Amino acid sequence: MIVEITCPHCNLTKRIPREKIPPGVRRATCPRCKERFEFVLPDDLGNGPMERGPVIEGRRVPPPWEKRSTYGTGQAVLQTVKSVLFSPISFFRRVDVAGGLREPLAFGILVGSIAMMVEVFWQFLLMGESIPLIAEGFFGPIAVGFLFVGTMIFCPLLVALVLLVWSLMAHLCLMVVKGATNGFEATFRVTAYSQAAQLWGLIPFVGGFIGGIWFLVVQIMGLREIHEISYLKVIIALLLALAFFIILSLAVLMPLMAVD
Repeated sequence: MIVEITCPHCNLTKRIPREKIPPGVRRATCPRCKERFEFVLPDDLGNGPMERGPVIEGRRVPPPWEKRSTYGTGQAVLQTVKSVLFSPISFFRRVDVAGGLREPLAFGILVGSIAMMVEVFWQFLLMGESIPLIAEGFFGPIAVGFLFVGTMIFCPLLVALVLLVWSLMAHLCLMVVKGATNGFEATFRVTAYSQAAQLWGLIPFVGGFIGGIWFLVVQIMGLREIHEISYLKVIIALLLALAFFIILSLAVLMPLMAVD
């Protein structure tokens, strides 16, 4: 039997043959972050054969971002981003479903704003000579530089607004398909930490597209794990939310884009 042991501090997962775990050993040291943690094997809990890995201390744990006092801010951001990008199933399977909205919101605004600012920069380079025409059409004689700086300033506000609106829409749609088992905060935490996927926007020009696709994939995996529901329910809910989000965005943007 192969068992899966996940560090609750940095979410590193190792698959180990059951026979290589000495009897009575229930503590391990993570090779990545060097933290010691307890683990419980499924047969110790009377759950029968393992299906999804052992329960770490019988509970979910805060992500590295919420343990900045232990890791330091830089390391906490790096470990959280790496876990979300490359092992989202393990990350959201272990992450707390509660603990407040402030910490995930702060993470979402931080990484989402960085990604959006870089994406805006690439778009300004790509559009080149078209920017003065757009500035003229929308804002009259306002300088391109002022438009660029203003866009950068409003990035964190826009990211926060999108986080809240998208989380609310996704959760309402999860409720429609009877998949919102762990409440709105769990949905919001998935949306906020999934902003790490937007960092693909650091890649010139094509990064924004990759980040958008990666964000949806991470969302699907994250919502499935954090609410413990089927992929079918998650996909249906997100398709509904995406349709509503597009309609709402068009309703807001169309009047602004109308040029006399």
